[in-house]
Amino acid sequence: MAPARVVLADIRDTPLSVDECMAAVLLPDVGGIALFVGTVRDHDSGRGVAELAYEAHPRAAAEIERVAAEVAAGAPVRAIAVAHRTGHLRVGETAVVVAVGAAHRAEAFAACRRLIDDIKEQVPIWKHQIFTDGAAEWVGAC
Repeated sequence: MAPARVVLADIRDTPLSVDECMAAVLLPDVGGIALFVGTVRDHDSGRGVAELAYEAHPRAAAEIERVAAEVAAGAPVRAIAVAHRTGHLRVGETAVVVAVGAAHRAEAFAACRRLIDDIKEQVPIWKHQIFTDGAAEWVGAC
């Protein structure tokens, strides 16, 4: 089996496409695709969320590529695609899409879970939440 490829690793200030990420990992030897789609929800820790904004460090694009490459190198998968949004997002909008193609579903699911967890833990992207009561807070900022 050929080594896995990172076919897409991007940070964008434009709407994301689940179809684009899925198509990127749909290779002839892929038998299963695992997808994770993160959306903006209307609450956090019991508080209503009106909107939010994502900001990325200038190195975030390189870091998301690095994290995706590490997952690709350490998992029996064929292809990985990930796109993360920046800018202002409303409730219901897509914030991140992760797609992993593998020969079998178990490997695809495991790598997809690891990839989104590693992105949230390691890639310098911060969320500024604006609550319905007018208060705001940064999430992920050190």
